Amino acid sequence: NDDNKNDANDDVAADNNDTIALANATNAFKIQFNDQKIGTTNKLYWNERRQKKNAALYPVRVVPREEVLGLCLKEWDAETERPVQYIQYPHKQIKRDLGLYDVVTVKSLTPYHGDGPADSWCSKRILQYSKQLKRTLKGITEIDLITEEAFLYLVLKQSLKEEENEKERSLLDKAAPVESVASEKEDEKAENDSSSDDDDDADGSSGGRRSRLCRSNNVKSEPLRVGDLIEYYKPQSVAGNPDALCEAEVKFINPKGDPILITSDVLTILPSDHQVKRVKRKHRGKLLDHNGRFRAINNYVLKKEGNPNAMKEIMAETTARTKATIQRAKDEIASRMEDGGGFFPRDLIRN
Repeated sequence: NDDNKNDANDDVAADNNDTIALANATNAFKIQFNDQKIGTTNKLYWNERRQKKNAALYPVRVVPREEVLGLCLKEWDAETERPVQYIQYPHKQIKRDLGLYDVVTVKSLTPYHGDGPADSWCSKRILQYSKQLKRTLKGITEIDLITEEAFLYLVLKQSLKEEENEKERSLLDKAAPVESVASEKEDEKAENDSSSDDDDDADGSSGGRRSRLCRSNNVKSEPLRVGDLIEYYKPQSVAGNPDALCEAEVKFINPKGDPILITSDVLTILPSDHQVKRVKRKHRGKLLDHNGRFRAINNYVLKKEGNPNAMKEIMAETTARTKATIQRAKDEIASRMEDGGGFFPRDLIRN
């Protein structure tokens, strides 16, 4: 009877620990990610690093380029390296900032589930990671370790949810009718518009009517050229939100690049599968209205063209304009103070 009571007490204590750990992990998850997209499960990994004699493990998520834009990260090789964010519960023993970003090699990354099922983190590596936390964080408790595991579970749960939503959207896109009878005239106009664009075909082998078919679904695909004006929703926003709708001019195109497009909005990096709509097209030096449709960037007819240094030049121009605006404001303040006859040492607002 005493043994049964002890077992029951242990079960109650374990349940209490799990409840506390899940509550703490949920609160930390909401604070750290704050409705941010985690990405699909193929973005979750273990990062293994050699530290002295031991190998250190870190759970990470591979992040898109736009998420690290403006951070002080080194330039990385897209074939051998990836930008990542470390995933870790904010234990009180950790003094540094959490959610840090870094660039790691592809070779150092192992899928989060290892050889196990895709709905859980690799149990072997979880155990190794827990031992590492015990060794490196003084005073860490059993509840802390349970909380860490619960935090990783919440990240994976959100990632699985986003993956499922993407699959549903993909099925809806496939189920939607590609063409309608009522839009035949519209299609003919789009084809004519496409054929009248400069250099619509790279080889010019299609004759007078330069229509191009998308091989994946035989849907007529329109070209996208430098100078065109495109419309799109910000990558981290909900499509259909009017506050997230943007316009930008295409400055550089590299079909094999990452990103494919560089636009006048250099602070927004558009993934290759992001939906954009061509609203104006450049024709003989003039911008003409264009009745385009939302398509993935890689579903347009593309060719490499434009200025590859467009991003640097636009950033430099923006910086120069900002400095000029600040200087004008300083001069205006100084002029007003001097005209008013007040004491105003210019050294107070010097550069």
